Amino acid sequence: MFTLLSCKCRRGEELTGWGWLRSTGVWIVITVSTVLFGLPAIVAAFVPPRGEWFLRFARGWARTILFCARIPVRVVNPERLADGRSFVVVANHESFSDILVLLARLPLSVRFLTKKSVFRVPVLGWSIRAAGFVPVDRGNRARSLTTVEAALALLKSGRSLVVFPEETRARTDELLPFKSGAALLAVRSGFPLLPVGIAGTRRALPRGTLAISSGPVAMAIGRPIDVAGRSARDRDEVTRLAREAIGQLREEAAAALAPASPLSF
Repeated sequence: MFTLLSCKCRRGEELTGWGWLRSTGVWIVITVSTVLFGLPAIVAAFVPPRGEWFLRFARGWARTILFCARIPVRVVNPERLADGRSFVVVANHESFSDILVLLARLPLSVRFLTKKSVFRVPVLGWSIRAAGFVPVDRGNRARSLTTVEAALALLKSGRSLVVFPEETRARTDELLPFKSGAALLAVRSGFPLLPVGIAGTRRALPRGTLAISSGPVAMAIGRPIDVAGRSARDRDEVTRLAREAIGQLREEAAAALAPASPLSF
């Protein structure tokens, strides 16, 4: 039976037997917690100030999953968030668990730029729509203006917006090319970009598998990239700066995964 359950969870390694039973248990936790946190979050999303109560449920959801999956998180340079400003947060994207890490450990009033298809997922989609997450239809660029306007309105309301400039999960250690949409939002809104590097999440939940592995992950906070005085013509340069910063931060995050580094959920 364990042979039938075996699955390649990462290059050169098989997850079998107990590992798959454990992964199944975690997916059950994900499903149950999505319902238990998601349904009240739909109601909470409408409680003024809109979406802030939703975040309490969203963070509880993310922390519950990380705890049950035994994925502790180390945050590097948390003091860079001390001034309480709003940001266009940009991060590398290696795994579904990146979203859990950012929700659980990023102490900002955040919303995500999210694929339109996610809004059709029962409970999860209903709750994030109610909370003001911004849908993006990557198959229909004609709707990009609507997405930009919704994102700008969100930023001007005092929230921060999380964007994955790669637009998809990377399968290797190489960063994918960055799209310039996040930089455009930053220069048009006047809010700085906040680069974040994440390491360890691909091992925890690789793309193309349901196998979940326990073990630490890390998130390194970068210095804000000021966009004052820049225009839309500078978005490629701003995007380049963000990509370079995220590459360096991902290395910092990876270094923080040394056994001596303190970790928390």
